[in-house]
Amino acid sequence: MNSHPIKVLIVEDTKEHAQLLEHILSNSTYPRYSPVLAYTMAEGVQKLKAGGIELVLLDLTLPDSLPSQTFRTVNELAPELAVVVVSGVADVSKAIELVQAGAQDYLIKGQVDSNLLLRSLQYAYERKRGEVALRHARDQLEARVHERTTALVETNNRLKLEIIERKKAEESVMDINRKLTEAMEQLHAAQQALVHRERLNALGQMANGIAHEFNNVLTPIIGWTEHLLHKPDELGSSQGTRDTLEKIQSAANVGAAAVGRVREFARTEADAYGPVNLSEIASQAVAFTEPKWRDEAKAAGLMIDVRQLPSETPAVHGESSQLRELVALLLLNAVRAIPRRGSITVDTSVRDGNVVLTVRDDGLGMSQVTKERCIDPNLGSRHPDGRSSGYAAIHGILQRHNAKLEIESEEGRGTRVSVILPIVTKPQPPPLLAPTPPPPIPVSSVPILAPLPPAAPPVGKANRILIAEDDHMVREVMFVYLSEEGFDVTMAANGRLAIDEFTKANGAFDLVITDRAMPELNGDQLALEIKRLSPALPVILLTGFGDLMLNDGEQPPGVDLVVGKPFTMASIKAALGKVGL
Repeated sequence: MNSHPIKVLIVEDTKEHAQLLEHILSNSTYPRYSPVLAYTMAEGVQKLKAGGIELVLLDLTLPDSLPSQTFRTVNELAPELAVVVVSGVADVSKAIELVQAGAQDYLIKGQVDSNLLLRSLQYAYERKRGEVALRHARDQLEARVHERTTALVETNNRLKLEIIERKKAEESVMDINRKLTEAMEQLHAAQQALVHRERLNALGQMANGIAHEFNNVLTPIIGWTEHLLHKPDELGSSQGTRDTLEKIQSAANVGAAAVGRVREFARTEADAYGPVNLSEIASQAVAFTEPKWRDEAKAAGLMIDVRQLPSETPAVHGESSQLRELVALLLLNAVRAIPRRGSITVDTSVRDGNVVLTVRDDGLGMSQVTKERCIDPNLGSRHPDGRSSGYAAIHGILQRHNAKLEIESEEGRGTRVSVILPIVTKPQPPPLLAPTPPPPIPVSSVPILAPLPPAAPPVGKANRILIAEDDHMVREVMFVYLSEEGFDVTMAANGRLAIDEFTKANGAFDLVITDRAMPELNGDQLALEIKRLSPALPVILLTGFGDLMLNDGEQPPGVDLVVGKPFTMASIKAALGKVGL
């Protein structure tokens, strides 16, 4: 029994009887009751809705409710409260009906003393509490049974599905194994094709620079050869002929070295894995990519400084051509990241028993998404213009060399890419000697070509020409060509020096001839500056990119004529004629 007074709602229309019931309940010491009076059904309903009632003592005959509806109204409104009916009608059938409907007891007025009333209320209260608790327990049990039954059904259905799926898996396992074998073979073939494609892509990126380099090499070869053919009297001088042939040979050696770098990079046969000096590999990659970061960059108005820090590191185990390709791809990516002016540093060092090759640039940097794609061997990345970054091939080379990749980059703050390879623990073989350059060609072994017909009379002898060219061999050929034709020639090693010469002479030149790819100030920029200072002065762009520019119909602002390298005296004379000299 609760220690607090039980709040009893007495619904009775007879005031005297209601007060009697109130008096009996108020004087009960155990249990204690707190009676609340209601003289109509409406008042009783209101007090039930207000809450706090724990027991109802109900008269059936009320002024605002029919006897058949009174109990039903209370029971529907408060089904969990114990209701004891007090009626003036001694109807046994009615009492049985109400008890079956949920009433706890049926008392008849005038036949109930205080003890009977208090005992009936106490029993009704306890009995109803037991019924409610039992009903709640039953409901909870039913809910748990339903929940467990539902879970068992779901588990059973899931097991059935798993059995079906397992049977399907068992039936298809042989087919999966076969397809997996085929996929592995295709993947291997695709990896080989990807490496080959990335190598060709790297060569394609440098094609313009390589063409420019070869055109610069061919220019002095053709120029000095033509010079000898135009000067038959010089062929009689052994020293003069030897000097000219040595210049031709020097230019040819430069071309041969360029061919060797291309052949070394592009060869398809693999070297044997063995000890490799990573610093030497880095030097070779820097030299091979030079047309891209020097000549082609200058032509595009970019100033890129590539430095390799001197270092001595232990050998790593690897295949030299693949590692050289890896470094070249990293360098090409670094070149792409520099918008106008910047530097790239290549370094090798030792860290925790490994050799670390690092390529750093101060370019645009990467976003976090791009960096994650580059690090993930399954994704790779592309440049903003859509071209491949080569990271697919880079990851393939890293995997074959058991190497690791680290990338540190922030947008606007450059990128640092580190390749980590384990040091070779076995003794290294003696380093290979550098190839010996070919000996000079004996003069006696050079066939004497028949001299060309005498050159046409010199033109424009009084004209002054300013030449801007960073290749000293090309400068020398141009100086000889034009000086022998009677021109007053002033030479400058780059665009900035050409502007200085132009300023010192107060612009007193009749023509400016400029290379395109030069440091400090490239040919396009020089032409614009010359036109700003002297709008009527003709400017000829003499460049190793000439064929590509002419094919694309490209003529930079400020340039009156584009002439490609290698050139001949005839092509120079034709160009001079087109600009009126």
